[in-house]
Amino acid sequence: MKHLLSISALLVLLMSMNLSLNAQDVYFSQFYATPIYLNSALAGSEGNPRLTLAHRQQWSNLSAYNASYFSFDSPLGKQSGLAIHALNDQQMDRVINNNAVGTTLSHRIELNNRAVIGGGISLNYFQKSFNWSQLTFEDQMVAGSSNRYPTAERFGQSRSQMFDVGVGFIYAAENLVAGINVSHINTPKERFNPESDAILPRRYTAHIAYSFQKYAYSKKSYSFTPSIVYENQASMDYLNVGGYWNNNFLTIGSWYRIKQALVFTLGLSFQQFNIGYSYDHSMQNAQVNYGATNEFTMSYRFQWKGKDPSKNYKGKCPDLYKNLR
Repeated sequence: MKHLLSISALLVLLMSMNLSLNAQDVYFSQFYATPIYLNSALAGSEGNPRLTLAHRQQWSNLSAYNASYFSFDSPLGKQSGLAIHALNDQQMDRVINNNAVGTTLSHRIELNNRAVIGGGISLNYFQKSFNWSQLTFEDQMVAGSSNRYPTAERFGQSRSQMFDVGVGFIYAAENLVAGINVSHINTPKERFNPESDAILPRRYTAHIAYSFQKYAYSKKSYSFTPSIVYENQASMDYLNVGGYWNNNFLTIGSWYRIKQALVFTLGLSFQQFNIGYSYDHSMQNAQVNYGATNEFTMSYRFQWKGKDPSKNYKGKCPDLYKNLR
């Protein structure tokens, strides 16, 4: 906790010196299980209404970063989709709290019988709060005393509100999906100190996946889906290379986040209900044991009554690259 408070105090000191600080968005390791967060163009792509929940606990020994995500998306007609979503992100042991709500609209155009292109736009409202009372500064500590004394540091505002816009584009063929997404296009100002020029930087995401599907003698299918996901925001880069194997019940996956972590995932499917778990094993040398990074996901795909049975969800978990038309 002392180490965490020291980091918090350093952050505030940098803000008070009017240096530009760029915040980072939440990162989800199970990007395939949070499709709307991955790319706005995927809203309504399942072909049925879809409910998704995700929770990420990063560095469990510190309780420093916890994020929860909710989305509900549904097709609008045969080619469009609509989604609503919400995010709660708690950083630095709840010193910073970020709440966001938004809506996404997508549309896809069929190129031929086996390929489509699509786009999506997302509108979001953010409210961030900063709990200054949780911070401890150097002038509050006196050698030989356990008391916490008043500080001479100047505090900023406790809340900040923002609106932003994001767009995404996809290309999907029979077994291939590729896309790009740009979040925070308008780079809204994100500051608790009126003198700060800090902004919420754009987040760029590029992804591609190809599914190899096989059929066993029992006519039950299984598939292997290699994929690459790249994200960039300000000075942070994440390049994930890996894939997952899945059948009608089980999903097993692994990714290598270059120079950062190995990610292992496990998913189970029960009819329209899916659950997933991932564990991030850090590849970076650290003197402090921050603990594990765990992520849990759940989704439920509703069925349209009277819909053509051949287009119903087949129970593959979790496969966002399906039924994009």
